[in-house]
Amino acid sequence: MVALCIVILIGLILLGMPIGFVLLITGSIGLYLISGFDIVQSYLSTTAYRSVNNFTFSAVPLFILMAHFISKSRIADDLFDSILKWFGHFPGGAGISTIFGSAGFGALSGSSLAATSVMSQIAVPKMVQSRYSESFAAGLVATCTGTLAVMIPPSIPLVLYGIQTETSIGKLLMAGIIPGLLIAFLLITAVVIVGAKQKSMTEKYPWKDRFSSLKTVWPAAILVLFVISIIYFGIATPTESAAFGAAGALAIGLMTKRLSFKEIVDSLLETIRQTGMIFIIIIGSYIFSYFITLSRIGVDILNYIQGSGFPGWTVLLLVILLYLILGLFMDLMASMLITLPLVFPLITSLGYDPVWFGIIVVLVLEIGLVTPPVGINLYITSQHTGISVQKVFVGSIPFIGVLLLSILILCIFPQIALYLPSLM
Repeated sequence: MVALCIVILIGLILLGMPIGFVLLITGSIGLYLISGFDIVQSYLSTTAYRSVNNFTFSAVPLFILMAHFISKSRIADDLFDSILKWFGHFPGGAGISTIFGSAGFGALSGSSLAATSVMSQIAVPKMVQSRYSESFAAGLVATCTGTLAVMIPPSIPLVLYGIQTETSIGKLLMAGIIPGLLIAFLLITAVVIVGAKQKSMTEKYPWKDRFSSLKTVWPAAILVLFVISIIYFGIATPTESAAFGAAGALAIGLMTKRLSFKEIVDSLLETIRQTGMIFIIIIGSYIFSYFITLSRIGVDILNYIQGSGFPGWTVLLLVILLYLILGLFMDLMASMLITLPLVFPLITSLGYDPVWFGIIVVLVLEIGLVTPPVGINLYITSQHTGISVQKVFVGSIPFIGVLLLSILILCIFPQIALYLPSLM
């Protein structure tokens, strides 16, 4: 029965059906096979409302709306230009600016796809002008931009992980900061080494131009610090901070006269579309979770592993490999929401911290966004730059190595992720 549902799940995915509907259909079939039509009807009639009727979920559309206001205000362009004026004349300066810019815009958007889309258009041409190869420039943007966007708060995947596992969202968002900075440091090291070999750098700007470039950046910087601070100090919940962030992004766009009425309406409509897509995935994942629970496959797997005598680190390694494989074929949110009902109880029963595990899950699945055949960030970067997907992937390989190294470091030293949450 379970095997049949897994076959149906894989088949629907291969047919290209949206993942939310795949989960909904597979879960419904599984429930029907186990308990009959009445149970399916009961779950379907109530789950759509109960699964998303949660105040915490308000953070998702608000963070998405904040990202669209920031994107349409062209703050990312100003941010990158400012960083380039400060660091572009160093060896690898354009690459360093790309990483700093990705971290900054990631902190403003919380969305891997949005950040990659914007930075592909801004950073890759500048890096190519600075003597980087097209492959290296595109690979850096495809790999680092999305990763930093989901590590540094606000992070939509971490919010969804927190809701799904009932883990503190505030602690999850804080937990991503130091790992994000660690990844940025490792990426900068790789970029500087390559930049020194290729002698890639831009002109040296006078101090007057550098300080002048900060005029258009400081409002966004203050907004990010404000949103992070009110979460860290417990002044506001993540949902309330998302509301402050969206309102602040709107205010910045209006004050700089870069948001027209049409762009505001477009931002609202796009937020509705993306939120609807995410909520369909959530509803489908709940139906699928009910099926997993009733089938007792999760309990059976947990009992088997606990009775097998496998050490905790072996189980953790197998889970990481599972997520790396899933990332080859499915997007981040779908992979996470499908597997958490099975994986999360297993990992926590072995004594691993749920906040730390959230960081590991999101980071591992982010690698899947730059690995074929799905690798959506590869296609986004290719689409916006005109560089072939093959070249983008080849250029991303060294940076995938950096991400794997980061995962290893976080597994050996979990306090890197847990230090800030422990102070809250």
